[in-house]
Amino acid sequence: MGMLLEARNLCFSYTRRPVLTGLDLSLERGEIVFLRGINGSGKSTLLRCLAGQLRPRAGAISFLGRPLFSLARKGLAGLALVPDVPAFYDDLTGREHLELVSRANGDEEAERRALALAEAFRLADALDALPSALSRGMRYKLALTLALAMRSKVLLLDEPFAPIDADAARVLGAELDKLSAEGSAVLLSIHGSVPTCIPTRTLCLDDHGLHEEIV
Repeated sequence: MGMLLEARNLCFSYTRRPVLTGLDLSLERGEIVFLRGINGSGKSTLLRCLAGQLRPRAGAISFLGRPLFSLARKGLAGLALVPDVPAFYDDLTGREHLELVSRANGDEEAERRALALAEAFRLADALDALPSALSRGMRYKLALTLALAMRSKVLLLDEPFAPIDADAARVLGAELDKLSAEGSAVLLSIHGSVPTCIPTRTLCLDDHGLHEEIV
């Protein structure tokens, strides 16, 4: 295995309230890692820091061996985050989002993969609607479709199984297995059990920091 994403002594605070304190984390090729923790434990904040959306107060994050916050936009192309509330362009349909993402990343096959994923997620009939007209579950399936189509080296998912139905959960579990087999790493926050996906390991985030769950 090879290291894809690594964080060392990561610290983050909102104003004066510390959320993450001295966390160490590494993701290697082929891993599927679950991230557990109660509401407010900092799971979403950690994912956003790892994606480069939030800059930590202290510590270092590296992606593919290079400092994350020194990378230009092109250097972050292999790192993707699907947050718990995905954002979309207000005036673009789902289909136009698929076209835009594939063109922006210069991947001609991405749109074909996205259309196949939309079929698997039972999203295809809704692609000509604006995301604002879709239910929360359908919007999340659209965000998953866009992210999975890009076959990122590292995929970060915030509570991906919470908004989707059982059939979509099975599709997602199979897609994550495919990504793992291709050598990508996946880190996903969860609550409860996820029968459609088996992790390589499980991490727990609590007041004592980040530690591995022993099963």
